[in-house]
Amino acid sequence: MIRSIMMLCAFVVLGTASSVAQDRNPFMGNYHGVFKSPYQVFSIRAEVVAEGGRNYRAIFFVGQEGGWQALEQRVQISGTSDEENTELSFSGDLDFGSSLGGTYALQATIKQESFTGTFNNSERSVDFELERVFIVPPTLGTEPPKGAMALFDGHHMDHWMRWPNDKWCLTSDGAMEVCGSNLKTIEEFGDVEIHIEFRTPLMAHARGQARGNSGVYVNGRYEIQVLDSFGELPRDNFCGGIYQISAPIVNASLPPEEWQTYDILYRAPRFDADGNKTEHAIITVVHNGITIHDELVMEHATPGGISDQESALGPLLLQDHGDRVAFRNIWIRPLSD
Repeated sequence: MIRSIMMLCAFVVLGTASSVAQDRNPFMGNYHGVFKSPYQVFSIRAEVVAEGGRNYRAIFFVGQEGGWQALEQRVQISGTSDEENTELSFSGDLDFGSSLGGTYALQATIKQESFTGTFNNSERSVDFELERVFIVPPTLGTEPPKGAMALFDGHHMDHWMRWPNDKWCLTSDGAMEVCGSNLKTIEEFGDVEIHIEFRTPLMAHARGQARGNSGVYVNGRYEIQVLDSFGELPRDNFCGGIYQISAPIVNASLPPEEWQTYDILYRAPRFDADGNKTEHAIITVVHNGITIHDELVMEHATPGGISDQESALGPLLLQDHGDRVAFRNIWIRPLSD
């Protein structure tokens, strides 16, 4: 199986606030920590999402100690920053379910990279302190392995053509940005391993599909959605979704303006001598080091590609949806069966 060729990572690496130069928002992002109940230690993290103006949303994930990948409860609350944009405050009731003590009144603030507060109910008061972290995908910056083709290395776009015409815009930081049409490779491929890095813009006032929309079309026909879906539940039309086919197993999205990775294994559909399909395409997608689709069977193409007629060979297509999504470090390695 081609799946064995690429290690499917299930971990993240944490960086410091000072290591992420592109960060522009004083509050938006990931916060990690723990808190102690009278009975045990719980892991807790929060995703803080910019909603436009001074408005924010914090999504808390709380579970037993041992890492955020096994968290049990998801609750969220709205908050507002001060006029100077130096402090963000949250206040309200949160229901953590019976296993975590039911409903708590929350009072919390974010200031200088620290998210502190208290959960209170009639039985107990629990303080917490979370520190802002920047998650570095484990394959970020991975160089093309032996046998791979560097489709975009930040210097030229010789492997690409606009569809239907011309080329995308190059940026000063070695990326290429959506600039007026779809973009596809000149060469077509069958079974492949693909690495691609992308960055969605911060569009805080936008919602849903209007928030940093693009897509990666493997074979030019099967879309893996690109979108700012930080803080959302998994859906087939949110980031990592296979449009109209499958939602990701988990939402592994990072905040907008941070570089993210897709590592993809793709097995093309098979056809007999008469052109009849004998086997469906199969795809595995690892988003920021987390497997979100594991050998997913693609029974048909997704909308918006070069054709709804499946083929053994096809290009890699990047979608223009009108938003300034950027891509970099794209390579592809053909695989034998």
